[in-house]
Parts: sequence; structure tokens; C-alpha cells
Amino acid sequence: MARHGISRPGPEVRRSPAVQHDCWLPRRLTGIMRLRFETLQDRFVSPGTGRLALSGTEENKVAERAARSHDRPVLPGSGIKGAVRTLYELLSFSCNPFDFVSGCKGARLCDACSLFGARGHLGRVSFSDAVADESVEVFVRQLPVGQEAHGEKTPGDFRLYDLAPDSPPGTGGAIRETHSREVFTGCFRSRLAFTNVSPEELGRLLLCLGFDGGGKAAGFPLRLGGVKYDGQGAVRVTAESVAVRAPRREDLEGEACAARLAAWIAEALASPWATSFRPTYDQQIGRASCRER
Repeated sequence: MARHGISRPGPEVRRSPAVQHDCWLPRRLTGIMRLRFETLQDRFVSPGTGRLALSGTEENKVAERAARSHDRPVLPGSGIKGAVRTLYELLSFSCNPFDFVSGCKGARLCDACSLFGARGHLGRVSFSDAVADESVEVFVRQLPVGQEAHGEKTPGDFRLYDLAPDSPPGTGGAIRETHSREVFTGCFRSRLAFTNVSPEELGRLLLCLGFDGGGKAAGFPLRLGGVKYDGQGAVRVTAESVAVRAPRREDLEGEACAARLAAWIAEALASPWATSFRPTYDQQIGRASCRER
């Protein structure tokens, strides 16, 4: 495993008037997309809760319990949104939302705060919890305890991980401390709701979800949950359907849905972002991709 520090390509933050929510705007898109999240082969996802419990998968086995809703395994929508927002901030002229001095506030917002939300501003996209289907299996794994991060070794605004197993330097082959944790494998389904987004915004959002751009971009597995330091949490995201309600009503599935998503991604790839921020996207692909066995 290797940690990689990566930063926004430049100090410039571009802000524009916040987009209103009280009505559907012409020439902007409003609707719902149904998404499928599938763990890669030989990988798992583990959205931790910090709570210990007896696992139902192994008798009398105490483990950190993974997320559930109504006793069904889920990938929390807040975690999906946070993971996608992190990438979106890298691929737009956006601020650091945790900088409470110079971060966005008031009626003018950067790209990411306008789309995902900021203090006093409701975001224009949201993800429901991704709920397990019948393919999902629950296991308990003994996993290495994460190592303390050293910013001087991975300088940058974000710390990203590749998909190799954890191998911290300086252990000298000593036995690593481990902990028990529930993990999920299989498929989950979620809904992405979007309101008054531009085609370019939606195209960039799809790229941050790991879509392949209809052959125009390589794509990568989105990383969710814990244990990313040990090469886990990789999921492949696909769209099953999209229901557009504005500017005109459309219900798209199959090839029609794929063609529309490819058109939105093409809008993003043809925008000024393509020259200013495409190198950062290519870095992310190289670091997050792996060979699927």
C-alpha cells in the first residue's frame, strides 16, 4: 500500500452566485438517477460505525459492526457524498470547506460548495443510503490496524490510497496488530437526486463516481468506507436508469441511459476543466485503478 498526497491544481477559487432551489430552472437538469455499487472481485467494503457487537456471521465473535439500516447492510449516503465531493473539489475551482476563514459563505459559492452544499446553503445533489441486494454477504475479517499518517511524507490537501495491501515501512517483519471488523461484498443500490444542475456539473459528478466516460476516460473504482489503507473499499459504480423531470420529462434505461450519461460527460470533457484539471483526474485514475482479477 502507498499513500499519495495530492492537492488542488492551483490557489485560484472561483465563486459565482448560488443557484436557487425554489423552482426548476430552464436549461438545467433536475431528476433522479438509480445507481448500482458493486465490490470488485477479491475486495470488500466496510463502512464502520465505531460500535462493537457480536457478529451474526461467527458465533461469539466480537467485531466492529458495519453500517446497517433496518438491519440490512448499507453504504451510507453521507459517506458516498463525502467521497465524491473530495474528488470534485480536486476537479474544480473550489475552496477548502474546512477553512472557516476564507471558505465559502454568503451568496457566492465555489463549484463544489454550490453543488454539494455549504454553511447556510442546501446542496443540489444528494445520495440515498445504498441498500444491499440479495447478493451481499457479510464476513468478519482480521485487519491490520491503520498507521499514523505523516503529512511530511505525503504533502497535499488530500491523502489518497492505491489498492495494494498495507505494508508500512520499518516494521522489520514484525507481526502487525489487527482488529476484527465486519465487511460486505456484493451489490448495493442507491439513488442520486439532482436539482438545477448543468450538464457540465453532472458530467463531472459522473467522472468523480468513476464512470468511464463512454470510452473517453479510463474510469476508476470509487473508494468507500474504512480500511482503504489496506487496499479495500473499492466499488464499481454503474447507472441503471435516469428519470429527468426538467427541463423536459424523460425516463431512460439501458442504451438510452448510457448515451445520455456519455453526453453529459462529454460536456465536462469539453469544458475549461478539461485543460486545467484533467491532469489531476488522470493522476487519480492511475492511483485508484487496479487490475481486476
